[in-house]
Amino acid sequence: MSEKPPIQSGPKSVIKDDVATAMGKIPSGLFILSFIDDAGADDFMLASWVQQCSFSPLMVNIAIRSERSILSQLVPGKIFNLHIIKEGQNQMVGKFAKPVSGADQLKDLNLQREPNLPVVLLDTCAVLQCKAAGVLNAGDHQLLLGEVVSGTMLAGGDPMVHVRKNARNY
Repeated sequence: MSEKPPIQSGPKSVIKDDVATAMGKIPSGLFILSFIDDAGADDFMLASWVQQCSFSPLMVNIAIRSERSILSQLVPGKIFNLHIIKEGQNQMVGKFAKPVSGADQLKDLNLQREPNLPVVLLDTCAVLQCKAAGVLNAGDHQLLLGEVVSGTMLAGGDPMVHVRKNARNY
């Protein structure tokens, strides 16, 4: 019987490779956040660190790198859509993998638009419409809290699952 290495206690300044690899095994989904920016244009962000964080009211948290300009737009009360990407939608992930905006990003996508609301990407598994409720500091990321105000199943299917190689990058 082999002995397991002891769990280290206390803060460490360096993450060892085995710890980084182990943390990378924490699964997440892939999501597209859509909102209307301050200039009235559609804006989007690909997210992977999303989790339900409350039953009542229903809430989610989304980890966003601290230097992302999107944080200044998602002030309390701002409406955004959280699209759950379904398994096999690699092409859609590619469209939103880099921070880009403009009509080319939406080319060939099945959309629903309503006045004064973020665009809905109809080919995703499901969409949750959320109201930004605040931001919490989480190291080099910020946790956007969103209260779920509505939602619906769209194309259905199983959500895409994302497992990272390690905890040092997405």
